[in-house]
Amino acid sequence: MKKSIGMFILFIALSLSSCGISHIVNRGEYIDQQSIHIGTHRTDVLARFGSPIDRKMEGKTVSEIYRAPQGETGSGKAIKGGALLALDILTLGLAEIVASPVTYGTQYVTFRVTFDQDDLVTEYIILGK
Repeated sequence: MKKSIGMFILFIALSLSSCGISHIVNRGEYIDQQSIHIGTHRTDVLARFGSPIDRKMEGKTVSEIYRAPQGETGSGKAIKGGALLALDILTLGLAEIVASPVTYGTQYVTFRVTFDQDDLVTEYIILGK
C-alpha cells in the first residue's frame, strides 16, 4: 500500500514538472558575438532571425537591426532543467507553481548586421540584451 502511494505521488510530481522544464528545454539558440560569421549570406540571417526591425542604406552597404528572443546554451538547458526537475520531485510539484512564471519569461537581444553589395555580412554588433 505504501509503495503504491509513493509511486502515485512520484507520478503526479513528474506530471506537474513537465511544463516548466519543457519551456527551458525548448528555448531557442543562444545569441552571442559568434552567432553570425563574416561572409554569411543575408538569406541565412533572415532564415535564422526573421525580418529586421530597421533597415538603412549607406552607399553600397546595408545595415539592418534585428531583435530576436535570447535562447539558452545547451549546458544551461541541462543544468536548469535538471535542477527544476529535482526541485519538482523534492517539493512534490509545488516548485512548478513558483518556477513556471519564471520559465515563461522571454528576454530579447538586439543586434545590427551590415551587408555589402553582394548581401554578405561585413559587420555584426550586439546592441543590447
